[in-house]
Amino acid sequence: MTPNPMRKVLSFIQEADVEKCDPQTRERLTEAVADVFACTIAGTQAPVASIVEKFAAREFREGPCTVFLSPRKTTPTGSTLINATMANALDMDDGHRLTKGHPGAVVFPAVLAAAESEGASGKEFMDAMLAGYEVAIRAGILAHRLRPEYHCTGSWGAIGAAAGAGKLLKLSDDKMEHALGIAEYHSTYSPMMRCIEVPAMLKDGISWGSMVGISSAYLAAEGFTGIPSLFAFQEAEELTADLGQRYRVNELYYKPYACCRWAQPAIEAMKEIERSRRVKPEEIESITIYTFEESSQLMKRYPENTEEAQYNLFFPLACHLTFGEVGPKEVLFELNHPTVRSLMDRMDVRVDPEIDAQFPEKALSRLEVRLVGGEVLRSGTHQARGDFDYPLSPEEKKTKFFRLTEPVIGEGRSRQLYDLLQHITEVKAIRDVTALLQTQSQGSEQSIQ
Repeated sequence: MTPNPMRKVLSFIQEADVEKCDPQTRERLTEAVADVFACTIAGTQAPVASIVEKFAAREFREGPCTVFLSPRKTTPTGSTLINATMANALDMDDGHRLTKGHPGAVVFPAVLAAAESEGASGKEFMDAMLAGYEVAIRAGILAHRLRPEYHCTGSWGAIGAAAGAGKLLKLSDDKMEHALGIAEYHSTYSPMMRCIEVPAMLKDGISWGSMVGISSAYLAAEGFTGIPSLFAFQEAEELTADLGQRYRVNELYYKPYACCRWAQPAIEAMKEIERSRRVKPEEIESITIYTFEESSQLMKRYPENTEEAQYNLFFPLACHLTFGEVGPKEVLFELNHPTVRSLMDRMDVRVDPEIDAQFPEKALSRLEVRLVGGEVLRSGTHQARGDFDYPLSPEEKKTKFFRLTEPVIGEGRSRQLYDLLQHITEVKAIRDVTALLQTQSQGSEQSIQ
């Protein structure tokens, strides 16, 4: 007999309907979808995007699904792999504190591919995104409760991707249960901290987890069987009891900077200091970052590639002090800037026990800046901007969308896409949206640089 938590999950997936949500949840979901579209568009500029696209062109046949800013369409699994890589490539995609990861970048590509493949409407796409987000977030929280390892997003995110894709495939409860179990068993396992310690294009296991999610839905549709997912455990009771009543998508955070979330509180601490005292790079003798243990594990060496720049504690802060910005341009093209490297040489990190005790509920940092003349500037303790309890304003989220998309697809297409996404539930076919993301020929797009 299917355990109560699992029955609750299956019922929620089948009944998920964005129009039955409260206005705030509908608004947050629309913001989340716009944000991940923008992050994916900007992510096409990252070196990892072309690597994976070349791989997929060789390994996957042509199909009905869009590859962002490519003239080629491919299979649902192929497009999911590529687009998920792009969604997280610049590390500006949404996150959820208690999952310690990024649900949008793993759920969105799978749901979009399934929606295109199945000829879904904008409303059906959004219903599936709602199901995918809510299942993914709860799976992430539960995974960390059940197992002490620090699980990468691809591991639990695959379950949410399977839920969203499976909803569009109209899987029965029995097949949906198998899809969730297949996704969990086939998803990435290696602890996330290994990629923190050695930054690589693997990132958070997002691209593979997303592909596992949609593959699991299609396998289940054909009769492939899986183990009971983690929602079969009784420990899932608490997290599933409020499905359809409390929407975790309201708890998402949004990134203003192209780097690991754990590095961003230090930038906010620096901005506090700058509000009362303008500090030039040449005035700084040393900077000490007081933070939590996981943040202290971020790389502190000169980055040799984009991934090392993103999973770095010192590089983003140095970029902020040098350029006043930590965006795509900085993590793609400014790795060797002499001022940035000089500032990194003057930085140190210490674990603050009080700050450490509050993680992961809160990710905090504070700064001590010593100037050449001996003056010491101290910040208060800060969290990153963009959390649901320290949110970016709607206008700031809109600005981020255009900041990421206009340099790549131009002002006209960017605004057309944004307007469509604001009314996506009224769109008759999701293909009307993805049509804006295709190119006529390779190399026809603009560059962030």
